[in-house]
This record gives sequence, structure tokens and C-alpha cells, in this order.
Amino acid sequence: MNLSKRANGIYYIYYFQLNGKRTCISTGTKFKTEALKFLSDFQEEIKKRNLSKVIPKTILEFRYEYASYSESVHRPKTTKRINSILKEFAEYFNNPQLSEIDMKQINSYLQHKAKVSSYTAQQHLAYLRSAFKKAQTDGYILSNPFESVSNFKIPEKQPLFIDETSFHCLLRVIDNTDIKHIVTFAVKTGLRLMELITLEWKQINFRDKYLILDNNNHTTKSKKVRTIPLTIEAMQILVERESTRNSDYVFTFDNEKIKPESLSKRFKKYVVKAKLNPKLKFHSLRHTFASWLVQRGVSIYQVSKLLGHANVETTEIYSHLRAEDLRSAINVLNN
Repeated sequence: MNLSKRANGIYYIYYFQLNGKRTCISTGTKFKTEALKFLSDFQEEIKKRNLSKVIPKTILEFRYEYASYSESVHRPKTTKRINSILKEFAEYFNNPQLSEIDMKQINSYLQHKAKVSSYTAQQHLAYLRSAFKKAQTDGYILSNPFESVSNFKIPEKQPLFIDETSFHCLLRVIDNTDIKHIVTFAVKTGLRLMELITLEWKQINFRDKYLILDNNNHTTKSKKVRTIPLTIEAMQILVERESTRNSDYVFTFDNEKIKPESLSKRFKKYVVKAKLNPKLKFHSLRHTFASWLVQRGVSIYQVSKLLGHANVETTEIYSHLRAEDLRSAINVLNN
């Protein structure tokens, strides 16, 4: 909504109606102070008119609706997290109407979460911003109050990965062939845990030595189809498992589908047994895959494609491993 003076000297107010159509109204005056007073009164009147058209809905009521929507577009883990954050946000303010949330409340809540960490505060902000955008679309609020909130600056952390010597130590303590196969395959392909345990034989092309993640069995994080070329070692694992296959899934435990929690716990036990960094997780194998590639001179762009990142900026967390690039840059000063 803005004030503009026409050629006749009279001030007009230009604004958008709820249907998105731009229109105007005359203030009936040529004096700016009077026009500004008219604008202030008009803004309050428009707000009252619009609020009368908003569908009343508490945050917890909306939470259940949003959960159904989230299940259709997000991974189960994401839906669960969003559900938890909406519940926490609602309870923090004693479950108000969606339309009652203002900047003062938002800042109070985010400052409360920032005491935990800036990462936690940013995660809550991102999920709440997305949820309130849907609430706006559904007619529960006129505008999304989270849109004007700036993102938190997250301190950059180096990805935790395993060096080659430590990785061989890890393999030596793994006494289960199924686990040894999936751990090695993870390092050789960079697949995420869920991509591995939902991988089916029909996704493997033995002739051309690649696998394809097609979003049919498991929706990838970026929701994009990607093809992963297979190394000799990865192919050897597949050939060995294919000779005794009795399931549609490539990787199983005792011929049963692998549960992600079970695999994560078993991996942790082997990490401890090998006396490696206890902070290492199964996801660290994906970081290891990327780190080894970067250390061998593979470009960040190519690594990004193999990992299936939506943009190359995400992959740049591994760029510090290319120390020789920086050394080459500094060496120009020696000339």
C-alpha cells in the first residue's frame, strides 16, 4: 500500500485487494499531512475488513492439517520434526490463533531457541516459515509473519569423515558380512542410509556398471533422479550378493529388510570397537566418499552431482580439503 500524488495534485492510495488485483482510492486532499492521516485510517479499516475474512484456526488445529499435507511432500523424518516444532511453538504461547502471531512473539520464541544453538533456531525458523506459508495459502492468515525474519548465521563446520587407514581398521572389526558389505558400498557410492537400505536389484545395471536412484522405491532428498557409476569393489560386492540373493533388496540382515535404527546402532558399536572417533555416524560414510574424491582432485561440481545435492554450494563444505589449490594460487607470488 503506497501513497501517490496525481497530476491534479490530489493524493491517492494504491493497494492490492485479497484477489491480487491492484486498485486505488482518492484521499480527497492535496495536503500530504491530511493524506497520511487518511492512509493510516484506511490501513486500519482494510485490516479489519480482511481479518473478518480470515478463517479462525489455532496452531494445534492447523498442526494436524499440516501433518497430512507434509506426509505427501516430505520425508517421514521431516514430517515428524515439523509436527514436533509446531507443537512446541503452539505450547510456548498457550496455543493462540494463527492470525494472532506477531513479530514480537516470533522474536521471543527464536531467541529462546537460539539459547540452545543458532542451528536449532534456524531449523525452527525454516520449518515455521514453511508451515505459515501454507496457512496463508489456506486462508488462515493474511500474510506470513515469518517472511520478514532474517535467517540465522550458522557457523561452518567441517564434515566428519574417516581417513583410509582408519577405514581399514573399521572393516577389520566388522564381523558381519552384511554390514561389511553395506559399509564398504556406502563409502564407494556416497549413498544415503535410506537410499542404501531401499536399493533394489532392478536399480542395478550390471552391464554398464552403474545404479540409478529413480525415486520409485525411496524419494531422494533433492527429489532428482541420479545415476551412480560403480567402482570395481562396489561391483564385486554386488556380484557376491547377487549369487545368493533371495530378496528384492540388495542389502539385508539375515535375509530381512534393514531397519535404519538398527544399522545406525550396529555401526556405532563397530566404531567404538575400532577405537575411532565416537562422533562418527553412518552418515559419515557419505562424507568420507566425498572427502576422498575431493582429496584425489575431483572437482566440487562433479562431487556435487554424485552426491545429488540440489546446488553446488552445499558441496563446498569439502573445499577445504583441496589445499593444493590454495597452494597453487599462492605460488603465483613466487614468480
